[in-house]
Amino acid sequence: MKKLMMTMVALVMAISANAQYLNDSEKVFSQGKFYLGASTSSLDLSYHKGSDWTLGLTAKAGYLIADDWMVVGQLAYVKQTDIPAVVQLGGGLRYYFESCGLYLGATAKYDSWDNESDFLPEVNLGYAYFLTGKLTVEPEIFYEHSTKNSDNSGFGLRIGFGVYF
Repeated sequence: MKKLMMTMVALVMAISANAQYLNDSEKVFSQGKFYLGASTSSLDLSYHKGSDWTLGLTAKAGYLIADDWMVVGQLAYVKQTDIPAVVQLGGGLRYYFESCGLYLGATAKYDSWDNESDFLPEVNLGYAYFLTGKLTVEPEIFYEHSTKNSDNSGFGLRIGFGVYF
């Protein structure tokens, strides 16, 4: 599993080495732009010690409060093998490294099931690859830490789409 994660990190870094500057006089991640996105971490693209299988679907919305700095809100549906499905609500911050599309993010998520709640801080590293001037494909690696049960902590890969407007 460590080899797979290191391969993914190398892939993200290799992709980001080829910086994408669009033929646009405006900065790609400039202040005042909005963002809408959706991603999945299904098909065993994530690993949690307490579960063999995980399905995650996430909807995100964001606003660039300053050049390269985005505030992000998210709503996620997560189903693991031995745990009832949960809905997670979260908020965080992303920093884009210039206009190449590589970003680093931190998110605080909250979920509740069977009268139990969990706080899940997360860090992620992703790449916004522009298909058009506004539409992106966004692979992202992440690590989330469960404050309730360490078996629910885990890492994985998300693949998603985003629109910047």
